[in-house]
Amino acid sequence: MKKYHIFKRPDRNIKVNVEEKILPSNSSNLLESQIPKYIVIHEVSLGTGKSPVEYNMEHYYKKIYDAGQSGSTIGYHYLVGDKSIYHFIPDNIATTHTGTDFGNHNSIGVERLICKGINYEYAIHNQAKLIATLMLKHNIPLKNVITHKEMQLRYGSVERRSNPKQCPGRLIAGFRGTLNDFRTEIKRCFIYGWFFNELLDEKTINKIPDVMALAQRKYREEINMKKQSIMKNINKDDIER
Repeated sequence: MKKYHIFKRPDRNIKVNVEEKILPSNSSNLLESQIPKYIVIHEVSLGTGKSPVEYNMEHYYKKIYDAGQSGSTIGYHYLVGDKSIYHFIPDNIATTHTGTDFGNHNSIGVERLICKGINYEYAIHNQAKLIATLMLKHNIPLKNVITHKEMQLRYGSVERRSNPKQCPGRLIAGFRGTLNDFRTEIKRCFIYGWFFNELLDEKTINKIPDVMALAQRKYREEINMKKQSIMKNINKDDIER
């Protein structure tokens, strides 16, 4: 059975909070209202190189703030680090973050911080946990959690589809975990009930035990199907011998 990479969770003594840093209402990167149907996985840099240490959470907060005050429509909803998460744009407000008209008006953009000194695996886990929370909050299925690149391949112009943005670069490259590993990490959040409850209303929080039970049952079914497939292949090999 193929093993997958399990990302490390932050230490128990590290309390990761979602900090509300909503941009001013006059920001040009706050577009019209939307009903999010997709969640788009981003990271702030391309490739697998390291960004300077000063390219931290505050650096990107200032960058997106300044963009909104300068007439730019480019933005994203959340920025995820290893110790904190910043929330810039309400989930129900569109912004330009996918390079596609459909994506910009139907999705939540979740960026992950990359810079020297950051704990990469903690940030990955936090991004998966946040996405699981948003899936639960907005009833978005896992199949609608896609990368920036996938959004451009599906809904981009001919030019975009021919040369899509390689984002998130590290997951696409399989750097310490693949996209499948990341999606498995999202499933683990549902299995173990890892959510940012401060983003959920009381009614949704009360549903978490049932959500966990369903995720655990699906996980057991997946494991049994994989075991049956392995045994079937073993028996097939014996017969062919």
